[in-house]
Amino acid sequence: MSIAAEITSVEEGRVELAVAVSEDAVEQAFEQALKRLARGVKVPGFRQGKVPTSVVMSRFGRPVVVQEMLKVSLAEWYKQAVVEAGIRPIDDPDLALDDVPETGELRFRAAVQTRPKATLGTIDGIEVGKEEPEIAEGALDAELEGLRMRGSRMAPVDRPAGEGDFLVVDFDGSVGGKRLASASARDFVVELGSERLIAGFDEQLRGRSAGDSVTIEVTYAEDDSRQELRGKTVEYTAVVKQVQERVLPELDDDFAAENSEFDTLDELTADINQRLLSAAQAQVDEMFRRRVLDAVVRESTVEVPEIMIQRRIGTILTQTASTLPSGVTFETYLRATGRTIEQVAEELRPDAEMAIRRELAVEAVCEAEGIDVTDAEVEAQVREDAEKVGRDADELVAEVISEGAFERLREDLRLGRAVQFLIDTAVPISMEQAEARERLWTPQEEKVVPDAKLWTPGDAK
Repeated sequence: MSIAAEITSVEEGRVELAVAVSEDAVEQAFEQALKRLARGVKVPGFRQGKVPTSVVMSRFGRPVVVQEMLKVSLAEWYKQAVVEAGIRPIDDPDLALDDVPETGELRFRAAVQTRPKATLGTIDGIEVGKEEPEIAEGALDAELEGLRMRGSRMAPVDRPAGEGDFLVVDFDGSVGGKRLASASARDFVVELGSERLIAGFDEQLRGRSAGDSVTIEVTYAEDDSRQELRGKTVEYTAVVKQVQERVLPELDDDFAAENSEFDTLDELTADINQRLLSAAQAQVDEMFRRRVLDAVVRESTVEVPEIMIQRRIGTILTQTASTLPSGVTFETYLRATGRTIEQVAEELRPDAEMAIRRELAVEAVCEAEGIDVTDAEVEAQVREDAEKVGRDADELVAEVISEGAFERLREDLRLGRAVQFLIDTAVPISMEQAEARERLWTPQEEKVVPDAKLWTPGDAK
């Protein structure tokens, strides 16, 4: 084994390691460093990249090669030592190296803060509030109306245009009497009330009939993104060619047959109702899952290091910045919201800390219940994922392994099993009962209000 690591002390979550790197590993790293220097150095009489290592050694001396070796290899040796010692650092290490012997092992020390472990309370049979799935009032009608909208058609009408009507218009924009092709269109269809045309046109078009025309002037800002319109006053003239209204189909068996896989409206309605119920059940299950995790966190004890909170906040901020529209910087986003980076970070702190507490509690459940995932189970999951996305399973397995994602996937599956264990062992109670208990309990102290009695099923309400 090229790396040997021994934990020499543990104090308040800070671990010190004594690390020994084998002589063979040191010699190999030294030779690699020498070759890297040889590729980059310029020596008269030799082409760059072709300088013999013996020349490099005599030119720079051993100390320079050792520094090059440590610059690359020390971090790698530390990573191997962490794996060997079975610890999970949460911060950059403090490394101490006295000297590098010319022969024999290389020894160094590493001190680092490690991921804390939660001390679990009761996790078996926790009573947690759970709603009954309900379909929101009007949801079924909204789904059917959506189908009617998608199956609708446009029909010309001989009357003035009203809200929701569709108008077919030709419009031209001109500056100083000169037509602008980029500000003109033919047979443009606009829904009245949608504000798709230039601001003010909707109001001008309301109540108009086929053959009518309207004119409006628009002055564009000096910093408008369209150079041809920047700082100019454009006169727009729109001619209404046709007014159309949306004609919705009747809700009957013919509608169901034409717009779905069902033959009757009753069958279609039953299917929509079932899908809405399934969606409601999924939402109830997700909320129950969250409450179970939060209940486990309340029963657990753990000190979350500040560095973990700061790094989680940093991750959230990075993710937020990556989702901003193209060209919008995070600084622009902050100015638009009227907040500073410090204010946003402080707002994120409670959620960041709670997310970490959940993770640490679930990790503790894995350890307490001996939950693990085998290599075969990880590979089976990769193969299942490959089938879902149409990838070659063998190729995806090899890719996951080569990219170092195999162990991350194992941990995800392991934590997922722990969460499912908690859900399976939790006892659902009514939300009324859960809320009554919540009013009589706080995370700081679990006590019953004097002269009060917790309501339980069977008691009079």
